[in-house]
Amino acid sequence: MKKWTKSAAAAAALIAAISLQTGAPAVHAAEAVPQAAPGGGPTTAPAAASAKTAHANAVFNQMMRLLKSPSKQAEAVAYMEKNIYQVTPWQATIMVLKLENAEKANLDAWNDKFYRDNVQQKLTKLMKQGDDLTSLISKTNDKSLKTLFAGARDSGYRIDTAEGMFYLVLDYPRLQKVRAYVINDIKSYIDIMTAETKSPFARDAALSVGWTEATKRALSDEAFLKSYPTSNRATQVKSLYNLYLGVSMYGLNNTPMFDYDTKKVDPEGKAALQAAVQKGDPSKSAYLKKIKGFLEVLEKNHDMLTPEVEKYRKAATGNS
Repeated sequence: MKKWTKSAAAAAALIAAISLQTGAPAVHAAEAVPQAAPGGGPTTAPAAASAKTAHANAVFNQMMRLLKSPSKQAEAVAYMEKNIYQVTPWQATIMVLKLENAEKANLDAWNDKFYRDNVQQKLTKLMKQGDDLTSLISKTNDKSLKTLFAGARDSGYRIDTAEGMFYLVLDYPRLQKVRAYVINDIKSYIDIMTAETKSPFARDAALSVGWTEATKRALSDEAFLKSYPTSNRATQVKSLYNLYLGVSMYGLNNTPMFDYDTKKVDPEGKAALQAAVQKGDPSKSAYLKKIKGFLEVLEKNHDMLTPEVEKYRKAATGNS
């Protein structure tokens, strides 16, 4: 249970620590083809096309300049949301990914401000279920808190809590505002990360999304990797896939797949795995093939965690 028995805070850190690539995204040929004007005629006159390209380049270059300075991150977020429609899909994609890189790079510095004892104490009294940074701004008269909350929100973060601690995460749901302007693999990536942000997989060392949702997310991540194997964010999604593959066989500290004392499999966990295999096609899914094998070895061992079952899941998850 070493790799998959992390606390909720550590689990959140795992999501936050998924490595970032800084190169340009792979632009698929079909997505890079310029669109013809209605009626099949030329898109624009050469001069107008040149002016449009120059303007798009100017917008893109300004975004890149803003991202060079952490102090201008909030300005970069606002600038992108206001102007992204004026650039090409490729440029829009670079803007979004570079912004994500910057938000990741500056996250620790922002969280250091929130981890201060006086801020944590005030948040404990102030924050209620359903609150976000905007609602917290309206609930306090503390000017320094208002400034802190507004700065974090405007810089692309949202507040979350686990094990009595309050901390910031990237506000992926906010990227839905610009989703329409990026290329297809990054559209899908934004959707995956939006789901992870709205419903984190773990809370207080327990699986918070349920066994069935864990299998669905594993399959969604696997589908992304099949559709976009060269995506700039394939590495991040692969990390999530491996996470859910491990959760499917190990569980978490407070939601173990096997009872610590009896070594008996969790009936709900097993049922979720069985349903996933029955609904899907193990011949077309590496994930389902591994889960099917896991269920078979479970059946052979009367649903008990035996050395044979342990050996299988270690090999299947690469946790040996």
